[in-house]
Amino acid sequence: MTTQGHKLTESAITKATVPAGKDKAWLWDTTVAGFGLRVLTSGSKTFWFQYRAPPGGRTAPTRMVKIGPAGEGGTSLDNARKTAKKLAGQVADGKDPAAERKEAKRRASATLRILLAPGGDYERHLRRRNIVNTKVIMSGLTRGLVKLMAKDVTDLTRQDLVGAIERLEDKGKPGAAKDLRKFARTFLDWCVNTGRAHSNVLAGLRSPKRSRAERLAAAANGGRALSDDEIRRVWQAAGDLGSFGGVVRLGLLTGLRRGELARLERERDLRADRIVVQAAHAKTGEQHEVPLTELMRQVIAGEAVTTSPLIFPSPVTGGRIKGWTKLVARLQQSSRVDFTMHDLRRTARTLMSRLGVLEDIAELAIGHVRADLIARYNFDQAWDGRCDAFGRVSAHIATLIGAREGAAVIPLRG
Repeated sequence: MTTQGHKLTESAITKATVPAGKDKAWLWDTTVAGFGLRVLTSGSKTFWFQYRAPPGGRTAPTRMVKIGPAGEGGTSLDNARKTAKKLAGQVADGKDPAAERKEAKRRASATLRILLAPGGDYERHLRRRNIVNTKVIMSGLTRGLVKLMAKDVTDLTRQDLVGAIERLEDKGKPGAAKDLRKFARTFLDWCVNTGRAHSNVLAGLRSPKRSRAERLAAAANGGRALSDDEIRRVWQAAGDLGSFGGVVRLGLLTGLRRGELARLERERDLRADRIVVQAAHAKTGEQHEVPLTELMRQVIAGEAVTTSPLIFPSPVTGGRIKGWTKLVARLQQSSRVDFTMHDLRRTARTLMSRLGVLEDIAELAIGHVRADLIARYNFDQAWDGRCDAFGRVSAHIATLIGAREGAAVIPLRG
């Protein structure tokens, strides 16, 4: 429905309907050009302002700005007309009201503080994709970009982000700096793909070529496998460290990561013949299963059953073990072995090679993902081979610590 040569009135608005066969109708005001009322078949009536985007002219695209609902409880005709006049004035001054509103709405939710808020848009995006280390990613971004949180993502510069990365390097945190570089680049890709940013200012950013000294330092810090004597000393000393000691011992036997071990629950993850690492807790995002050996059973049986569902609960909270740095340092001191928790995983994997386990079986046993092309065609999980691999590791460690097959449970505290 279109009216010509008539001023919009309350009466005309009340009587306005949609003609049969149409899904909507427009009533245009003759007092303010571009000011009109849209009527839908549902009965909804809304004030709008229509104009041509600057610089104007017949070839310029037509744009619409919603003013507000008409009728009882909505925007009055007088106020709607005043708003339309203001919008017309902005257009006359070369402004684009619709674009400005869209930009204002985008900016209202585009600061890093909002985008990276706990439970915010980016975290929900990561969780929808089942990214296992979502918590690590969010922590790395919020801590590394803490000085930039008030900035709109479109105002971020390459210099801003490189500066944040370099500050971590200056503090002697090369690992955190490397993570921030990776996490920030991926985050900005998401911002571009979702229309929150125009471009990724970190696109093409490369790490500087490492110097000889840096290569040597990286090699020295690349982890190691424990010797047989070190395995024996760590195992013995772990017996005095409660549930943390159990994590260490089972880590040597299974090659599981510390986070995977700390999340194991008796009822959920212990089966008659295997340990199950839930997909949500595995780094690969896929369920991983470890065949149980007699020595593994003895370690688990040595843990007291508490009200906590966890196999290795914190003695303080009953929840997951925390304070790994202090716990490892204590074990290092008592065992006189310098190692990291991940070195236990390297030790289990190295033992498999030493004990004649095939490479493909050993990689599957510790939960590494097959190379893409092999994974596409080989679906055999080699369960018998993995049982054999862990059996060899357990038998070797049992020999080192003086345990016998079928012997009584080894006291974890002793």
